[in-house]
Amino acid sequence: MTEYIINQSLQKNLHGKGDWNNCLNQFTDKNIFQSYDWGELKKLEGWEVLQITVTDNETLKCILIAQVLIKKIMGIKFAWCPGGPLIQCDNDQNGINALDKFQEAIYEENIFNLRCKPYMCDSPNNQKLFSNIPKSKNLFTSSKSNIIKIVPGDDFLKQVKKKHRYYIKQSEKSDLIWKVCWGSDTNKVFKTVYDQMKKNKNLSLPIIDINSFSKIMDVDKNGKPRLFTYAGFENDSPVSVCLISIFNNKAFYHYAASTERGRGISASYGMIFNLIQELKSLSIDELDFGGISSDGSSSGVDFFKLGFNGEELSKLGEFDISNSRVYSYFFNKLLQFKKFYKG
Repeated sequence: MTEYIINQSLQKNLHGKGDWNNCLNQFTDKNIFQSYDWGELKKLEGWEVLQITVTDNETLKCILIAQVLIKKIMGIKFAWCPGGPLIQCDNDQNGINALDKFQEAIYEENIFNLRCKPYMCDSPNNQKLFSNIPKSKNLFTSSKSNIIKIVPGDDFLKQVKKKHRYYIKQSEKSDLIWKVCWGSDTNKVFKTVYDQMKKNKNLSLPIIDINSFSKIMDVDKNGKPRLFTYAGFENDSPVSVCLISIFNNKAFYHYAASTERGRGISASYGMIFNLIQELKSLSIDELDFGGISSDGSSSGVDFFKLGFNGEELSKLGEFDISNSRVYSYFFNKLLQFKKFYKG
């Protein structure tokens, strides 16, 4: 794992999980995809991990953090920065200067093209920070996300839309048993349902190595799992599942799947309803419900997610950093045929 300390006034090297995550935790927009654990997972999947920090000379505070994933294809370095870079500073110019230093580090690595997706809201101030970096044309992911705030004592059922309340109640009639499955069961239970869904729908859906990720994430200091499959069981067989990771007090919804039986009894609606209750018991503040389409191209998924009445947030989107506009042009053309950076 390579690391840059670009501003030499920083007196400590962020070696190891504790130092990196402690620095990341100082940022409001911290997320699982910039965590040390995500980097460890990606190394197992063949990526090189480059960690970059930029520090303010006067305050000695870290004002930019980025974990960059690099992969060589035919000897050419491509890179992907999911959830970053993140910037947090008192004035815009400091942030712009930090991004300049970040770009210099990328150029020094001889990276053909870096695709960034900062986990930052699409505000005028953030737009100004990234104004010198070209917006991407062929996007990997949606720039919109859905966030469900989890408030102790709130009646979540009253929050969701009428149609979803109906589906939740229909699901509850089936008396499914809901469980947190972790450790070796994280992968086993999820894959049981996921593989059925792939076969029945003739889908080809690449996912992360759940088994390896569960070993990396393990448990928190209180012994609670940081990665688990939340599953609904009928007669000891899972019918609806979702993969959830925990970073700090935030939960991230990665993947979900249902069997034909699960879809028939609206189990996925009951799953989210019961998941929220479980997250409340874990003192989680919010659930990042994942992306929703910007153009309505995923209407079924959008209907499902938006019906729980979470907060719809627009992120900054994706940016390309390249030494050459020509390189960037050909890179975006390449994405029309193959998406290298999924995950």
